Amino acid sequence: MSIPLGLSLLAVWFCFSGHSFAQGQDDFARGLSEFRAGNYSAAERLFSDAEEASPGTTDALLYEGKCLIDLRNFPAAEKALRQYVARHLDSYDALYLLGFVLNRENRPSESLDLYTKAARLRTPTGDDLKIVGLDYVLLNDYADAVRWLEKSVELDSRNKEAWYYLGRAYYTQSRLPDASKAFQTVLKLAPNDSKAENNLGLIFESQAQPEAAAEAYRKAIAWQEQGEHPSEQPYLNLGNLLLEQDQMAEAAKTLETAVRLAPSNSLCRLKLGTAYLRAGNLNDARRELEKSVQLAPDDPAGHYQLGRLYKQMNQMKKAKEEFDQTAELQSRAASSKPQ
Repeated sequence: MSIPLGLSLLAVWFCFSGHSFAQGQDDFARGLSEFRAGNYSAAERLFSDAEEASPGTTDALLYEGKCLIDLRNFPAAEKALRQYVARHLDSYDALYLLGFVLNRENRPSESLDLYTKAARLRTPTGDDLKIVGLDYVLLNDYADAVRWLEKSVELDSRNKEAWYYLGRAYYTQSRLPDASKAFQTVLKLAPNDSKAENNLGLIFESQAQPEAAAEAYRKAIAWQEQGEHPSEQPYLNLGNLLLEQDQMAEAAKTLETAVRLAPSNSLCRLKLGTAYLRAGNLNDARRELEKSVQLAPDDPAGHYQLGRLYKQMNQMKKAKEEFDQTAELQSRAASSKPQ
């Protein structure tokens, strides 16, 4: 007996559909296993395969977004999470994650909108409020940043990142005693935290305690050398302090390390060039100061130091151009300030 063509095609379709569904479920289960093991690249590929094989039948897009966040691929994470949210409008998990991604993409207003929507579905955690605070930092609204970061540590007093960012917000507001307490709390939660110690150095320096500041910077440098990704900041801060104390040889050596760690940081280049200039090392000073101006053409300090260098090298035309540029940039900055 022959089977009608339409029924044959229907049977094939059901067979293919069932296979795709089973494949999607299998890929999703394997992806979860890799995800829980911290193998985010492998997990992301499996979740992507699961979604392609059986669209919308699993939470593959949600977990793909989580993997991409861990891999710091925020544009791809945003795409996956937006696709998931379009199908799951009541997923507070996806909304909070998408808000986090938008914060990392420097889109604070959109991030806050999503956190507001997510908060209607589930009470935010201390970590969630930490990101809300950081959104306000990006908006340069430090009063609200402090308010939400304070709420974050109220909910989770052991959240060292929230305490650190709260200390930074206090410091920006010149609330030095509050900032010091916040950074001390970080050090209680995580002894040898180099970022917190470096910021204590900044506070000591603001309080005209250069010896305590230098000690804090050196501690931060020693502590971070045990990590995989040392920061240029304690080297920059210590080098700048030594520069102000006219300790040129040690300042230059310290700032050379800062430049090596962050070759695209114009301030590191500026300070190192200034140290070379004061020590009479004009060729090296020229290299660093010209690079600093190239990296930050709107910074009047770089043009001023470069003008001083050209003047010392008896290149008066170039010196005048740099001093004129300095004056123009300073005038522009002054006119843009609110009255």
